[in-house]
Amino acid sequence: MFILKISNQTDTITTTLIIRDGETLVSSGGSFELGFFSPENSNNQYVGMWYKEIPAKTVVWVANREIPLTNKSGVLKVIEPGLLVLLNDTNGVIIWSSNTSRPVKTPVAKFLDSGN
Repeated sequence: MFILKISNQTDTITTTLIIRDGETLVSSGGSFELGFFSPENSNNQYVGMWYKEIPAKTVVWVANREIPLTNKSGVLKVIEPGLLVLLNDTNGVIIWSSNTSRPVKTPVAKFLDSGN
């Protein structure tokens, strides 16, 4: 399997473009950013969304609120049949996933400026 790393300021994840700690997605209009973060005084890692243009990071959504990563081994990617998943890259365990109502052959997750 061949996986490419995300470059600066993309709004899309595919089966070959992934997000790791230190990398982010920026919504199509630049209002939101999505990526890994750690709250103050915590070693836990979360995937969340925050306002891009506000200097103090204001997290407005967290994917894995119930099951934080305890290290920086998380990977956010799209898998067939069209799920957005957060994996522990060390052991391949799915920590969090989105839902899909129907399978897709070439799944893509696009981060919209509405936050969806």
